[in-house]
Amino acid sequence: MNYSLFIIFPLIFYLLIVNYFLKKFSIGLDIETNEEKHKSLLRSDNSTPLSGTLYFLPIIIILFYNTDYLFTICCSLLFILGFCADLKIITSYKKRLIIQFILISLLFLINKDIFILTRLEFIDNLMDYDLSRVLLCTFFFMVLINGYNLIDGTNCLSSLNFLIIILFMFLVADNLNIDYANKELMILAIMLLIFLIFNFFGKNFLGDGAVYGLSFLLGYILLEISLSNNSISPYFVANLLWYPAFENLFSILRRNVTKKNNYLPDNDHLHHLIFKFYKKKGIIKKDILISSLIGIFINFILLINYLVGYKYYNHTWIQIILIFTGIILYLLSYYSLKKKLA
Repeated sequence: MNYSLFIIFPLIFYLLIVNYFLKKFSIGLDIETNEEKHKSLLRSDNSTPLSGTLYFLPIIIILFYNTDYLFTICCSLLFILGFCADLKIITSYKKRLIIQFILISLLFLINKDIFILTRLEFIDNLMDYDLSRVLLCTFFFMVLINGYNLIDGTNCLSSLNFLIIILFMFLVADNLNIDYANKELMILAIMLLIFLIFNFFGKNFLGDGAVYGLSFLLGYILLEISLSNNSISPYFVANLLWYPAFENLFSILRRNVTKKNNYLPDNDHLHHLIFKFYKKKGIIKKDILISSLIGIFINFILLINYLVGYKYYNHTWIQIILIFTGIILYLLSYYSLKKKLA
């Protein structure tokens, strides 16, 4: 506890410096482009700094480089790739997907100890072959990081979700006496809590860089923890991460059906529909407050799912039921809101 208190104030000061630097020199601000009309729903101006990369990346390198340097390099490059998008250096979504694929597949090509278990014999047998293992692992992480990027349109949604998942990592690791980067994750949790408070008031956003890097980091560590103990169902990991992954896959399917461009963002995600619904009701006047409360509300619903999942983290069928229950609730909410907003 004393150690935690000792680092809180330097981390707050560091975030304030990053925010000040970005605003002072007009670098990495949340500026809308023609391909980002979805952002205008959820922000009040163009001066909010996308400070996630500069805040998290240096400390993550310090924390994790000695634990797994290949993973840290890949994670850092994903941070930088996303930050290049924040700076409008790489604006093409297709190019970002290609670079993501190259970076992630190279990591899994070099690191042969990482694989994904599904407890389905046919798929698990594919993990015995390098090519199929690399492709499946790469697909999993690309769906994950781009899913988190899609849900990062509402304050507190991604940042709070990251924090909650880290807490469940601690709970499982403590329950099974797994010692994997526990101190590092504690520091990361404190950083997220500090960032979350500023994010609630719309003072800073994660940006693509932090979303890419943090989602990859948490997905990778969750995979490492699950592989370290066979009593953890792989579907417990899937249950913790189903929401951003499903948002991504559902958005691709939805855009194909409506013949919209899959590479351009839109305002038809669930969090956007909830925002427009409450904006239309006029109950809360400030957009920033609506946005933040939506992020907290969605995470509260997910937290109920996670708590049940944690209680039965070694029961595969319960995890599968929880995932399908979450998906059904998502779809019912989505189409109900669509109908009300029509």
